[in-house]
Amino acid sequence: MHSLAINDVVMEYERPRTHERVLAIDHLSLTIENSSFVSVVGPSGCGKSTLLFIIDGLVRPTVGSVTIDGRQITSPGRDRAMVFQEASLFPWYTTLRNCAYGLECQGVSRKDAETRSRPLLEMVGLAGFEHHYPHELSIGMQQRANLARALAVDPDVLLMDEPFAALDAQTRELMQAELLGIWAHAKKTVVFITHQIDEAIYLSDRVIVMSARPGRIIDDIPVELERPRSLDIKRTPSFTALEERIWHRLASEVKHGGEMERADRGVASAP
Repeated sequence: MHSLAINDVVMEYERPRTHERVLAIDHLSLTIENSSFVSVVGPSGCGKSTLLFIIDGLVRPTVGSVTIDGRQITSPGRDRAMVFQEASLFPWYTTLRNCAYGLECQGVSRKDAETRSRPLLEMVGLAGFEHHYPHELSIGMQQRANLARALAVDPDVLLMDEPFAALDAQTRELMQAELLGIWAHAKKTVVFITHQIDEAIYLSDRVIVMSARPGRIIDDIPVELERPRSLDIKRTPSFTALEERIWHRLASEVKHGGEMERADRGVASAP
């Protein structure tokens, strides 16, 4: 059975000032197998993050449904956890307390929640930083703590919305490699949103390419590169060929998306 099924989802919303109806996602269907890693790429404004919010149950689609192992999603649940671009750690909590927070919200005692959180902090490379506060951590370390917090509640599906976008290039690559190691250990189903084509390929079993708004799937590309993967794989011909295929699929969509964004702001397109 597929772990996650997105069934003919349509998402419309209303602009607050003009009350114009906008079609964000148009009849999108996708199945994601249990324990697989799937990345979604597409132009800005194509509905990638909206799709993630629908899967998490934070937003209800206008039409269609999302199910996990046949159970329809209607609200956030313990079987899903979200990792956002910003770590959003509580500044008054230590790394350990931040990691344990989700478990405490589920009724786990503070002592047990912290006991369960310690090995996760070790797994993400934060052993020895349990009692540091967020301002004492680098941005990369904060995002590691954010990931540990999501894993602590033991979700079936991990949803990641451009979690490495704020990192410098070197830290971003190191975090990609660390994430693969964590995923190989935890074996969660991951849906990963990114603008970086190389990041999507390096991490994923499949790369889903979305069109400019309204978001549709225009390609579903299997990544048949051998695992485990080192960062050196990014310089191989097979990897480069996948990059070129995805970019060619995206190029016209990115241009179209930019034209739509300019039109939304009332800016004329170049002749």
